[in-house]
Amino acid sequence: MKFNRGLFGILVACCLTSSAFGWGAEGHETIGAMADKLIAGTPAAEHVHALLGDETLSVASVWADQVKGRENQTPEMLAFKTSNPNHSAHHYTDIPFEETSYRDDSVGATNVDVIHAIPACILILEDKSSEQTILTNVTPRVALRLLIHYLEDLHQPLHVGSGYLDGTHYVDPNGTGKHFNDDQGANRLYYNPTNNLHFFWDVSVVQMDMTNAHVQTPAEYAAYLLNKPAPAWQDSAPLMSWDRDWAAESIILSAKVHDVPILAEDDTHKDYRTGAPRPEWKIKLSPEYIEWACQTAEQQMTKSGYRVAAVLEAIWPTK
Repeated sequence: MKFNRGLFGILVACCLTSSAFGWGAEGHETIGAMADKLIAGTPAAEHVHALLGDETLSVASVWADQVKGRENQTPEMLAFKTSNPNHSAHHYTDIPFEETSYRDDSVGATNVDVIHAIPACILILEDKSSEQTILTNVTPRVALRLLIHYLEDLHQPLHVGSGYLDGTHYVDPNGTGKHFNDDQGANRLYYNPTNNLHFFWDVSVVQMDMTNAHVQTPAEYAAYLLNKPAPAWQDSAPLMSWDRDWAAESIILSAKVHDVPILAEDDTHKDYRTGAPRPEWKIKLSPEYIEWACQTAEQQMTKSGYRVAAVLEAIWPTK
């Protein structure tokens, strides 16, 4: 990809409230549209249609973020939130980027994070709901929507790897005994007064990639990505361990994502819910970093599209 420095205009224009949504709607819908194409004509596609009707994977992929809102909530969304009040925790995990794999006993890991939510969705779709304890009163239709979204989130490196800082220096919180503050998947690393690094990877890089590809819609971008050579996305391990393998990739990648200059710490902020200190850090993004980020995000979204399709075909294989 040749980087267009005019894309800085998009980055500057994206001065919106920071987001915690993996990839944002455009990224999720693009990955879902890729999966729609990849499973077409397979038993997996028949099962998807039986559960979702005319709702595509592209549309279904944003349901798990839409349910976080307060407006346009359907009875199905309200029922899900009532039974699963901690559903927001299923979208991510905060493993220190110094790690090379997901560990259940690591700082940042929880028993309800994305690494545990993905197998729960698979079990529901395999009619084994009683074997999972993460999700409550979730139908296969909702489980499919959640699964697509969580798999896509898993490929956004800041939904898996996090940075822990002592002042303006990163520290490994696992076993070091040092003081640390969590940057919460780079949600506390700000490159301008309103936008943080997590938002940059969720939204800005996707918009810049779409502009660079000369496309305007997720469907067009999906077609563009599918016309490229397929990346190395396969996994030879059992299905129920795929999410941990892919999490390891994202953790390692998150170390590179965090490789930005930290200019200063601002410890004047408070958590609005608890009143506890909530430090933030000022960072700087170079043109070289932005170019690398655009290339990397496109690669991650492409792998995600193939992997979402592969998971669905593993759940509902061709006989």
